[in-house]
Amino acid sequence: MNILITGATGFVGSHLSELLEKSGHNVFSLVRNAKKAKEFNTPGTHVLGSLASNKQNEWISELPEKLDAVIHTAGIVHSMNSEDFYKINSIATQRLILDLKEKYGQLKFVLISSLASCGPSKRGEPLSEVDIPNPVSDYGKSKKLAERFTKELCPENWSVSIIRPPMVIGPRDPAVLDIFKMINDSFVVTAGMDGVNNEYSFVCVYDLIQTIKSAVEKDFEGPEIFFSAHPQIITTQELYKSIQRNLGKKRLINLPIPSTLIRVVATLIGFFSKFMKIDIRLTPDKANELLASAWCCQSTKSTETLSQSYEWDLDKTIAATAKDYKERNWIN
Repeated sequence: MNILITGATGFVGSHLSELLEKSGHNVFSLVRNAKKAKEFNTPGTHVLGSLASNKQNEWISELPEKLDAVIHTAGIVHSMNSEDFYKINSIATQRLILDLKEKYGQLKFVLISSLASCGPSKRGEPLSEVDIPNPVSDYGKSKKLAERFTKELCPENWSVSIIRPPMVIGPRDPAVLDIFKMINDSFVVTAGMDGVNNEYSFVCVYDLIQTIKSAVEKDFEGPEIFFSAHPQIITTQELYKSIQRNLGKKRLINLPIPSTLIRVVATLIGFFSKFMKIDIRLTPDKANELLASAWCCQSTKSTETLSQSYEWDLDKTIAATAKDYKERNWIN
């Protein structure tokens, strides 16, 4: 198949483009920076451009007349400005679909969304695809809106699927790197006094891209939604312990921070970010996600409908990630 991947130089997109090319598909990689794409050895035919929210995506004219599928992985997870989430995650998705419709009557469209679009779960009660979404952050709300645009705007004869991963871990991941760095220094800060007992679903990036590959290779009559998650539910403490073992750290000091203080600090960061550039992941928006007691989802539908087999458990995933970080000198 001829497959376009947006966000091809990103964490998930880069792994996905490698897998699809090795699987014999003809990959077209949308890249904003040709130099970065070359540096990352991004596979496939490079299409130079970015996703627009207020104008036509002119780069679509460079795509082949026969395009079989589009996998939309591009988006942002962190921003000090809540409007950025809607502009990039939601409106740009809307614009992309509208522009693709003008050129392609038949297409497979896969949107990579997030568990955040559904909101947190309760401990011991993982969410399923039929649960009513209740996002608690602008990031999650922007992903929920992108899902709505996908379901409403894609033509009925397109094969449409939406993949919602929870926490994604794996080589090249810049997000979990912060936790690795803290544990590498034998000192970690946890959000909430009982934060070590918070429950999470996770998925290794290698399992996630297999879910995406299976979805794009199938035909669906109506929009289908899938969680992609390892069946193993983990706690914050178990995540810490796995990283600690793989980094060979004997001691680890954990400092729990009260929820109220987390919100105060996040609010202050958000305020000062209006006057100066601050590069930190703790924002008022992220505080709502950090302080939830559980982010868990079921993967039954993906295993049954997509024949997904989740091969990467927590320790195997952490070991591969730690090895990659060390090879890149991201941690010592």
